[in-house]
Order: sequence, then C-alpha cells, then structure tokens
Amino acid sequence: MPVKPIITIPNPILETPAERVGEIDDVTKNVIRDLLDTVLAAKNPEGAGLAAPQIGVSKRVCVVRRFIETSDKLVTKEYILVNPKIISASKETDIHYEGCLSVPDVYGQVERAKKIKVKALDENNQPIRISTSGFFARVIQHEVDHLDGVLFTTKLIGDPITQFQFDQLMEEETEVL
Repeated sequence: MPVKPIITIPNPILETPAERVGEIDDVTKNVIRDLLDTVLAAKNPEGAGLAAPQIGVSKRVCVVRRFIETSDKLVTKEYILVNPKIISASKETDIHYEGCLSVPDVYGQVERAKKIKVKALDENNQPIRISTSGFFARVIQHEVDHLDGVLFTTKLIGDPITQFQFDQLMEEETEVL
C-alpha cells in the first residue's frame, strides 16, 4: 500500500474522536497497511506510532512501535491496535518530551502514567492485552489520545520548543551521559 500524507494541524479530524471499528474487514486491513507503510517511512523525525486520523481516516486504529536495544543495534516491533482501550494506568507518572508527526517542529513536556495496561484487537481480529511501562507506555497513551481527538499540545507542561531546540537538548543530555 502507498505511503499516505500525514495530516497536520489545524485539520479538524485531529481533534475529533475517531469512530469505533465494527468489523476488521478489507477496508480496515487497507488502513492498517497504510498506517504501517506510512509510519515506517517517517524519518527525521522517525515515527514511534501513528493513528488512523493522522492519515485522514476517522477509525479507532493505530500502530505503535516498541524500540528494543540489543547489544549491537536498535530493533523495532510494530503492534496494531484496533479499538484500543487503556484499562489501567499507574498513579505514578513521569514527565518527558513528546513530539508528533501531525504537529511538525513542536516538542513539549507531557505528564503520563508510567505503567499502563491496554486491551485491543490485532489485525487478525484477535484480542490482545499489553502491560508496559516507560517509553512504549507513553507511545500508546499518545496514540490513544489521537483516537480520542486529543493532541499532545493540549497537555503541555511549560512552553513548547522547536525541533532545533529539542535536538540541542538531546545532544546536551547525551554529552552528560
């Protein structure tokens, strides 16, 4: 399937709750393929997840990527979540920077639950549950927000920064390590 253009602000689809998927039919499977192709093609910045509204489809479908560091490289595993629902979230939170492919050149700090449990259907209409923490939990929360019509910019703590400022900040943190 082709790589789709990513919808950016101020398109109203980004702030509209997406419609629940009734059946994972061929249309839904095409959306899933388009999401995968599009998020995998996203470079500079790389996409950690993508929700169907971000490619112009108001359906509760997203792809989230788990980044796994091995001894010699970074590996990713993609998960398809259809009708995802966060069923529990820790009271313990953390604050980290986030960005979004639909909000270019903007980064900001967002408070999120450290640990979550989510249930959804996979691309084969099979129920899945994921218990996770850290960055992957943040990615899932960010994408579920998209499906609810909520942009990360509505949750910012402090002022947003640009891509250039974010890159500088990350370089400074790397130098400290």
